[in-house]
Amino acid sequence: MKTLKRIFKRNTHNLFFRPLAGFGRSLNRMYENRNHDIYSNGELTVQKKIAAFHPGVMIDGGANAGHYSLMFRQYSPDCTIYAFEPVATTFEKLKDNIRAYPEIIPVNKGLYSENCTKEIRLFPQDTLSSLFDIQGLSYETTGEQTIELVRGDDFLREQKIDKVDLLKLDLEGAEYDALLGFEETLKHKKIRAVQFEYGYINITTKHLLIDFYNLFGDHGYIVGKIFPKIVEFRKYDFKYEDFLGPNFIAVDKEEKELIECLSRKRCR
Repeated sequence: MKTLKRIFKRNTHNLFFRPLAGFGRSLNRMYENRNHDIYSNGELTVQKKIAAFHPGVMIDGGANAGHYSLMFRQYSPDCTIYAFEPVATTFEKLKDNIRAYPEIIPVNKGLYSENCTKEIRLFPQDTLSSLFDIQGLSYETTGEQTIELVRGDDFLREQKIDKVDLLKLDLEGAEYDALLGFEETLKHKKIRAVQFEYGYINITTKHLLIDFYNLFGDHGYIVGKIFPKIVEFRKYDFKYEDFLGPNFIAVDKEEKELIECLSRKRCR
């Protein structure tokens, strides 16, 4: 048996196994839900399930042109939504798109670990603007812009917001930095759930999935990966450090009904 294994391993890079390996990688990406389409990757499912708990406040970090906020409002019309978008041109698109919905409040700032200004890199697509010099991209930046950044704890204090039902972070690599700005709020369990992105960009930022698990674990939250129909809450394992992403959610351990609802195809 050992001899057969050695023969097999010595011949893995031949004309037969090469396309098979490619198919296997594609199958793994599909199974692990490398999918950024909100209609099919589970984000919409999460929105609908959270709506059953009558959210009062949602923070859309990295709102871009407002599509996520508008969709969330569709299922939770009584929720106040703070839509953060720091890039000036994209912010104008956001304001135009939400003009008819006063419950969506645009904020021309980004979320970060401190109150400061930084340069953000711009790309052909608005959704790709990033504070980081991302390695391995097939496209070039179109320029830079100075943006204003704010700590989440300070923003909530200024706005007299006591409780956040969902904090959604899609910040092209700055998700972990933004979470550090909410540490006081997380510490006191004033955020029910946090949806965040993790993927290839984390190779550049050096913030691994284990860092998110540790941060949330320290504050009494459990982490799950968002799949099309359910959230799979699971303990950290090396094999999940695959950079496939795209979306995870952390929920306060005490929110047992919400955790159960997210874990099932249908809420009770």
